[in-house]
Amino acid sequence: MTCSSFLGRFFPDERAATVEDVNYDKLVNLGIKAVIFDLDNTIAKWGDDSLAEEIIELFERLTSRGLKVGILSNSRRETIEDFIIDLPFPHLFNANKPSLKGFRSMLAELNVSPEEAAMIGDQLFTDVLGANRLDMYTIRVEPIDPEREYRFTKVNRIGEKVLLFLREVYRSLCRLK
Repeated sequence: MTCSSFLGRFFPDERAATVEDVNYDKLVNLGIKAVIFDLDNTIAKWGDDSLAEEIIELFERLTSRGLKVGILSNSRRETIEDFIIDLPFPHLFNANKPSLKGFRSMLAELNVSPEEAAMIGDQLFTDVLGANRLDMYTIRVEPIDPEREYRFTKVNRIGEKVLLFLREVYRSLCRLK
C-alpha cells in the first residue's frame, strides 16, 4: 500500500516480531477482509510437519472476527500438504512468490481485492515484494528460526541485510540535509 518507488516495493507497511504480535484490530480498521500468511518461518518452523496450537487458535480468532485466512507458500514439500489439507483455510503451495500468479489465485479463492488483503511473511524478496506489487498491505515478521531455513532462503537473507543497510544509510543521509 505504501510502496511508491521501486525500492519501496521491498519494504513492508509495518513490522512485527511474530504473527501473534500483529495488530489485527488495525487491519480491520483499514478495511482488510483477509489475511494471507506465509508458512515456513512465519507460522511454522521450516521443516516442521504441523502447526502449533497457538497458530490454529490465532486463525480461529481471526475467522471469528470475520477475517478470511489463507496460506501461501513457496514450499514444495508434500509433508506440509499432509497437515495443512485438513485445515478449513485456503492454501496454495509452490506459489513461486514473488510471482503474482499465486497471490492472484489466493485472492480469488478468498474473494477479496488486493486492497482488502494483508500479507504476513518473513521475507522481503518473496512475501513483501510480491504482495506490494499488487498493492496489498504487507507485514514482515521476524523468522521463527533463522538457523533452520532452505538454502536459497539463506542467500535471500544476505540480500535483505544489504537492502536494509542501504535503507538506513539513505535515511541517515536524509536527516543530515
